[in-house]
Amino acid sequence: MSGWWQWPLLLLLLAGIYQWQTRDLLERGNQVSTTALPLLNGGSAPIVEGDGRPTLVYFFAPWCQVCRFSIGNLETLDSEQISIKRIAMDYASIEKVWQFVEQNKVGGDVLLGHEGLKQQFRVYGYPTYYILDKEGKVVGSDMGYSSELGLKLREWFTVGA
Repeated sequence: MSGWWQWPLLLLLLAGIYQWQTRDLLERGNQVSTTALPLLNGGSAPIVEGDGRPTLVYFFAPWCQVCRFSIGNLETLDSEQISIKRIAMDYASIEKVWQFVEQNKVGGDVLLGHEGLKQQFRVYGYPTYYILDKEGKVVGSDMGYSSELGLKLREWFTVGA
C-alpha cells in the first residue's frame, strides 16, 4: 500500500497539463464570426449555418498525426442534431488537404481556413475543437485527441438529447 498516492498525484498532474494546454482557447460565451470560408470542393460555406443547430468546429492540419486518428470520430455524430465543420489549417497546398481527406476517408465538407481565422479562434495546436450554440457562442472547447465516446458526450450535453 506504499504507492496509493501515485494515482491521485498522476490524475492531478494530468489535469494540470490539460488546463495549461487549453488555457488560451476562447472562453465560454464568446461570440464567433459566422464568416463564410472557401470549401475544398468549390464554393463557400459559413462556419455557423444559422439553422437552429449547434456547431462543432474541428480545426485540423494535414500534417497532424493526431488529426489522422481523430477526424474519423466525427462521423459518429448525428449531423441532423449538430452541424460539423471541418476546417483545414496550416496546409502547404490544396493538394495536401485533398490527400489528407482521401487517405482518411473524411466525410462531409472541408473548409479552408487562414491565418486570420487561426488567430480569431486562438488555435495553437491540432486538432482544436469548439462547440458553438445555435447563435454562434462558444459553449465548449478542447484540444487534442477525442474519442468517439468523448465526441458523443459533447454532442449529448450540447444538444441536450
